[in-house]
Amino acid sequence: MDTTALRQAYRNFLDVAEAGGFTAPPAGEWTAEQLLAHIVAADTGIAAIALGVASGQRPSYDNRYSLDGWNLTRLVDQSHDLPGLIELARRRGQLLCDIAEQLTTPELDAPVNCLILSGCHVMADTAQTLGQLIQGVAAVHLPRHADQLTALRAASS
Repeated sequence: MDTTALRQAYRNFLDVAEAGGFTAPPAGEWTAEQLLAHIVAADTGIAAIALGVASGQRPSYDNRYSLDGWNLTRLVDQSHDLPGLIELARRRGQLLCDIAEQLTTPELDAPVNCLILSGCHVMADTAQTLGQLIQGVAAVHLPRHADQLTALRAASS
């Protein structure tokens, strides 16, 4: 898989994260730390799905673990601070890119049943190819959360 767009999406997201200057979010929204923990959890999960497909499994993807407050707190606590979370997001993004580059066309074309939630809204409840799932990280997931981080920074002006 060509990961050019995925790597650029990570660079863009991490540039926003590294700029810092974040304030508390509006009620009911995630902090910058929680957003980064969500990215770490989701990307690690997608990397695991990709490895599962490559090993011959037919795993499904359900992103609820990446929305779970306990899990996000766990990741924030383990990383200690925002720079630690940024570095972990960088490493997990690199891992996903490295795995994606090694996938074969049949692996990328493998169907993966996906349940993707955003808050209480179902974004997807269907089969996608593994390639589509990974491309969604670059096309939708990282840009959306980069915009959220930007809004947290803009709120501090």
